[in-house]
Amino acid sequence: MITLAGLRYARVMAVDGGPIARLVCGEASELGVRVFSAQATLRDDLVPSRKRRQLWSSADGGGTASSPLLARIKAVSEALERWAHAALHVSPDAARYGFDVDPSSNGMAAFPGLFARQARRVALLEAAERFNLLHWWEGRLRAVPREAPWPGVDAYAIESGAPGVTVILHRRSDRGNHAYGHAAGTDFLCACLKAAEELERHDTVVRLWSLAYAGGMREPALAEMLSAEQRSLFFSTDEGHSLFRERVAAGPAGPAARPKLVFDGVVPGPWSRYADVWRVVFEPPSRRFLSRDPHYFLW
Repeated sequence: MITLAGLRYARVMAVDGGPIARLVCGEASELGVRVFSAQATLRDDLVPSRKRRQLWSSADGGGTASSPLLARIKAVSEALERWAHAALHVSPDAARYGFDVDPSSNGMAAFPGLFARQARRVALLEAAERFNLLHWWEGRLRAVPREAPWPGVDAYAIESGAPGVTVILHRRSDRGNHAYGHAAGTDFLCACLKAAEELERHDTVVRLWSLAYAGGMREPALAEMLSAEQRSLFFSTDEGHSLFRERVAAGPAGPAARPKLVFDGVVPGPWSRYADVWRVVFEPPSRRFLSRDPHYFLW
């Protein structure tokens, strides 16, 4: 896709009057391959209700890529998406963009392109991923084991009528914890490559937490953690992985869920100066994914 990031992101930093207060980038490893990982943080006034995180980074956007430039572009784009979500999901216009059905940032994507619809491709795949993941976990879809592109990694493809292919990756580390990544792509390999980013991120978070706890640092009470953080820790355990495997083996409890579109369109706002934000929302199976249930596979 044609990107105008060099032009539209030229003055995206706060020092130039833009929304990004901080942008950092460093090297990382993704299943043995050297990559670059960037994080972008919005100005505090743009996300006044930002929640304090115990485990995950407090940055508003993250991006991993083979080049530092592309990693930064991804991080800034995700931060702009979060800006749009923060501004709209509790606004009088919330229902117009499907936030009454799904108040999260699911199905949102920002892209600094020539046309607004360039952002739709990314938004559609994320919406498909969330639709598949939620309906699979609640027993409405099937996850089929597939051969992963990497040794030591388990892969599962979720079958549905949603666009693209959704995969879940799993790996057990040398330390014994379990790490997962999930994503949707235009084909199986593309989805696996995207899911690998999330798998490495989950594994890193759990590893750092384990090191901190082993070093005698105070364990935060579960009540202080975000529900997503509670879930990420639970499923990294043998107990959590056992529940994951039970869901894989169980298969669907009834007819396969079919995607029901709630919203599919551009989300305009002050962020549109830098990137076009698009949102696609499919009806979720329930609102359980919004609860604090630590046994729900989503974080």
